[in-house]
Amino acid sequence: MESADAASESEIDIEQFRKGPIPGVYYVPHWISEDEEAAVLERVYSIPDDNDKVWVKLKLRRLQMWGGEVKAPFNPQPLPQWLTQISQALVDAGIFQKDKTPNHALINEYGVGDGILPHEDGPSYFPLVAIVSAGAECRITYEPHRALVASDSQATTSEILPRLSFQLERRSLLLFTGEAYTRYLHSIDNVEAGRRISLTVRHVELR
Repeated sequence: MESADAASESEIDIEQFRKGPIPGVYYVPHWISEDEEAAVLERVYSIPDDNDKVWVKLKLRRLQMWGGEVKAPFNPQPLPQWLTQISQALVDAGIFQKDKTPNHALINEYGVGDGILPHEDGPSYFPLVAIVSAGAECRITYEPHRALVASDSQATTSEILPRLSFQLERRSLLLFTGEAYTRYLHSIDNVEAGRRISLTVRHVELR
């Protein structure tokens, strides 16, 4: 698989892709081409369904984890070549620093009716998460942490933390960092049709 066409030539001005009122959310449509999307799906589904050493079945989705188990001390494992190319494309685009090249990937598959409740990614991956979408589209929502929502009841209208919900199109790139990472939860609505693949790419550094 070739590295993503939108990022492989040179750095991108990520600020032009800022999304909505929450600081730290960026959305790049068409970050990979149709051919690259097809290659991603081919790589993902080259793993047989009955390979339970790679496919992990959860309640409303199943996933593959590449790069090692996220626990301290973190012992990174080599990524497959195609995921290494995606990681390098994110560095070439100026999204990740070279010394923070992504070394971990979660591949989530969502079928019809599958989604994920509001959650945070936690300190292991701070400060940046990149998500490449392939297959079916879905809707993502950012909402403030519950403790912050409680404090909103004492706030003026101008102080209330905003919420954000928008469609994640196939072949898009979503980034979140800063306040979007530390002060917000995010959720995925149930997929309405088809199967969605989410490549969640991050740098893990645990000692």
